[in-house]
Amino acid sequence: MHLRTTKDLQEAWPVLKSALEEYGISCALDLDEYFITFTTTKAKDSYAILDSRYLIRLLSAGVPPLRAVKVMNGLPCYLVYTGYIFNGLCKKFGIKPDKYESRKKLLMSLPVQELEKMTCCNIYLCPKDDMVAVMGPIRGMKLVRKIVEDCIVHNIPPAPRVRRLANYIQAIKGVEALRL
Repeated sequence: MHLRTTKDLQEAWPVLKSALEEYGISCALDLDEYFITFTTTKAKDSYAILDSRYLIRLLSAGVPPLRAVKVMNGLPCYLVYTGYIFNGLCKKFGIKPDKYESRKKLLMSLPVQELEKMTCCNIYLCPKDDMVAVMGPIRGMKLVRKIVEDCIVHNIPPAPRVRRLANYIQAIKGVEALRL
């Protein structure tokens, strides 16, 4: 797991620990080996174990710990693996490593702030781990996944697509204003 800083995790650790204890999950942090261990005997919510796994993955994607805890309270999240791990897009679609490197650079040109405003999602690009983490409404997460997938699989630049989407949203708002 590659968190932004150990200091960030140490500061947020009490909040993470208390959030997990509400669901009957205890956790331990080992800073020497940079390892987090979850244990449970009887979770109150059967999905709490799955949510705690998403919590760890979100932390590894660089999501701030206080925001990642919201997954335990039911905030939907989605992880798009772009590389060759966890059945990522490159592995799934047979993309060669040299093509992937150029497409990953293309993905880094994604106008994240503009896309976050349009989709009401929080988007975290983690190029070192070949991962994109998205938290928010399901419709927005699907749209972000589609843009990331088109960029990596089909070599489509994300910036023009986001601009086109913004223009479309403005046109829809204009039509809505005319109806009133």
